[in-house]
Amino acid sequence: MAGEDDTLPSRPVTSPNRRIGALYGNSRGSGAAADAGSNPDRSDRTAADSVAAADSADPKVACVAVDRSGPADAPDSSDAAAASPADQTVPDADGAGTDDAAPASAPDITLPHVGELTSASEDVIVDPSEAILERIDLDSWKWPEYFAFALTRMEEIFPTSGIPRGIGPVREYVTAENDFRSLAVDTEKWHAADDSWSTVGDVLANTHTDAWLVTRNGIAVAEEYAWPMKPARQHMLFSVSKSIVATVIGALTDAGRLAPTDLVTTHVPALAKSGYAGATIRDLLDMRSGIKFSEEYLEKGSEIRALFEAVDFAPRTAASANGIKNFLTGLTSEREHGSAFVYRSCETDVLAWIAEAATGQPFSIVASEYVWSRIGAAHAAQVCQDRWGGSIADGAISTTLRDLARFGEMIARGGATANGERVLSAAWVEDIFTGAADSAEVFAASASGRSYPGGMYRSQFWTPSADRNVVIGIGIHGQMLYIDRATQTVGVKFSSDPEPVSLAAQHGTLAMFEAIAEAVPTGEPVPAVPVSAPAPGEPAPTPEATAAALAPRTPPALNLGAAPPIGQNTLY
Repeated sequence: MAGEDDTLPSRPVTSPNRRIGALYGNSRGSGAAADAGSNPDRSDRTAADSVAAADSADPKVACVAVDRSGPADAPDSSDAAAASPADQTVPDADGAGTDDAAPASAPDITLPHVGELTSASEDVIVDPSEAILERIDLDSWKWPEYFAFALTRMEEIFPTSGIPRGIGPVREYVTAENDFRSLAVDTEKWHAADDSWSTVGDVLANTHTDAWLVTRNGIAVAEEYAWPMKPARQHMLFSVSKSIVATVIGALTDAGRLAPTDLVTTHVPALAKSGYAGATIRDLLDMRSGIKFSEEYLEKGSEIRALFEAVDFAPRTAASANGIKNFLTGLTSEREHGSAFVYRSCETDVLAWIAEAATGQPFSIVASEYVWSRIGAAHAAQVCQDRWGGSIADGAISTTLRDLARFGEMIARGGATANGERVLSAAWVEDIFTGAADSAEVFAASASGRSYPGGMYRSQFWTPSADRNVVIGIGIHGQMLYIDRATQTVGVKFSSDPEPVSLAAQHGTLAMFEAIAEAVPTGEPVPAVPVSAPAPGEPAPTPEATAAALAPRTPPALNLGAAPPIGQNTLY
């Protein structure tokens, strides 16, 4: 949710052990993980991670500079990243470590061999995460001391369904050495940001950052992780999930399986007696249905709280619905469909239901077939489900940091991947950026319009300002996907802010990504990609609009200062 946060209580005071890991660079290609021959972008957690948690309790722990010697998307070595910088093993040009000996600070742990029986009393066979998992329940999973961990372990806490990546090639990124922490951010433009945040480093340090990444034309120009987040680990997206769901609807539209002008009840007759009767798919995509729904997360009795209870994200009551679909059939309307913009998570869950009805497949399979398997993802995504098999699509999709960037890159390229494979029609993507004739006017009349003057909401993406080249996905607790098609810059930030909605954090993150987008020198122009036919039910873009969407743009480039040498500390 992105709106006024003046009704929310002050930021809660978190326990000293909240920051269980300092941000460290993506040091893949070094150490034991490389020697083990792991697949690209696939790393696993080791017992050393638990040591990193204990050693990194101080929020001012030094960050390890990013290692750029290994191949793009090579396996990471979180053991090396968790050790002190002086103990880092610097890889050779081929990605292998120059020192086969374990760092002096590495824990003395001997892992069991496959098939070797060991007594259950031996700590070595106990997953270090178990101590945390055993303390997590429906009340405690959002407690500050557990939250960062829970967001990377949704499949161990709730039922989930995988969204397969398919068997296609991975969209590889090359890493580049940049230190943006001293880069100034514009807090005058993004006025809600804390006045004391003057640099990128200030934003990262004060917004509960779990991981962040910025890419430009296939280059990862900045990438860092804080334990327990790792390159191959999925993180809960919350409402950034909505942008993925709407993209699935767009791909189904391109395939002729449905049209935005279709009535919701044409595809889901079970909603005929609900408030959704008479609403179109487009009404839901733009959150302009007339459904009565309060998105106030901290308000007792709100519909969003009832939704959480229905899907077992919160303790149930006697009045709780049995799953997301049962919950949706009980919603009523309070205004004419297609009128005002009011942010409602329930709209996205109906869209996922429509995707299932249009294809006869579970949402996770539809999302894989039409989107996730086509973007060059390195890992499967996942979506939480209720006990009745319904997908909690409005905010419970999890992805890795780089895979979400790959998704954003596809949107930035007008619906096509770097190798020219089309995922969405150019007409659908252009419509996300330009909106309908009344999109800006309707948005301006909403509460969110005061937070993002000149912006709009279209196809479950936010346009945060009058700049029609930038769209974002926003998730509560500090998640953001930033897409600048003019500079082909994509930014991703995963966070675990105890406060559900913080406009200060949203504006600070936007200021951070915008500053980096302007600072990174623009590379080669992005080649134009073939324009597919307009989606059924959608107007064809004018030749001028299509040319403008695909024309390369080259903003002024600023020179960055020299990056610190590999292994040099940067405080955060």
